[in-house]
Amino acid sequence: MKFGVLALDYDGTIARDGILDSEVKAAIAEARAHGIVVILVTGRILADLKHAAGDLQFVDAVVAENGAVLAFPSGHSWMIGHPTPPVFLEELRRRAIDFAAGQSIVETDASLAPRILAVIRELELPLVLLFNRSRLMVLPQGISKATGLRQALSALRLSAHNAIGIGDAENDHDLLAACEIGVAVGWGSPALQRNAEEVVRGDGPAALAPYIRQAAHTMRLPPDRIGRDKIVIGVTGAGEPFGFAIRGRNLLVAGDPRSGKSWATGLFCEQLMLHDYCTCVIDPEGDYEQLQALPRVLTWGGDDPLPSLPDLARMLRHPDMSVVINLSHVQYNGWKKRPDRRRTTTARRLRRVHQPGSAALR
Repeated sequence: MKFGVLALDYDGTIARDGILDSEVKAAIAEARAHGIVVILVTGRILADLKHAAGDLQFVDAVVAENGAVLAFPSGHSWMIGHPTPPVFLEELRRRAIDFAAGQSIVETDASLAPRILAVIRELELPLVLLFNRSRLMVLPQGISKATGLRQALSALRLSAHNAIGIGDAENDHDLLAACEIGVAVGWGSPALQRNAEEVVRGDGPAALAPYIRQAAHTMRLPPDRIGRDKIVIGVTGAGEPFGFAIRGRNLLVAGDPRSGKSWATGLFCEQLMLHDYCTCVIDPEGDYEQLQALPRVLTWGGDDPLPSLPDLARMLRHPDMSVVINLSHVQYNGWKKRPDRRRTTTARRLRRVHQPGSAALR
């Protein structure tokens, strides 16, 4: 699977005491020269980030305020979360609680959490608390680094399945979970390291530069070790889930006629699509057209015209779309292909399996 997006936390990951590491900045420039899109995903208020990091032209996009604000180097930005309720800010000032407020986030010292929580409960506000080492962030419900990253990827027409996310602290769990590969730095939170798929060892941000350069050089995500997004298509005789890793695998389905090859292949494709992997199915006999019952799946061919290659390429540029190309009616050596009786029986089985609400969809 191709590596195309690098999502980086700022403080503690690529910066120390607010200062961006020069080696990491150079590695980011090399990655972008290879075509890697780099997105900064930080809890900092955007204005504060610009003051600390300077010109943000060294990345392709910025997710600030822990997912509440999306900005681009062009200067265009918009708020994903809701503005901080004025009544909340007024009450914090009345109680002499020191804080910094952004467009949607309120930041303060973590030791003030009990007092902040008391204000939220008394005012009955839809706000949540999130810790980041010694700091506390107050955010609207439903906002995280993951939601902000997904908005950035959608705007750039990119997929999280091509992304590596790197962080160091408590507020980076969602960031790592949203990416195909979640990486923690060895000088950060032990809990984050336990949940990460990879850990970059070292004692500071400079140790991250070789990892970024190596990933940009290979341009490939490492093979899956059957992790969190494995494809499960059944159970073993012992009742254990039976499935496959997604990345770095070529799968051959073979067997006797009527042994269920088309059913197993259709179920495998269905699971990929439900996990939001962009999938292109070349369907020679019309067995898989019922996959169009799934969300974000488009079927071409069959009784309808086939797409041109440019049309197909444009469709596959959308990372959240999948395509089934039905070749069952294509002329081949003077004969018009149509499903035979055996294949029609298989197709009927697929229709039962792939209809909404079936066991395969639950």
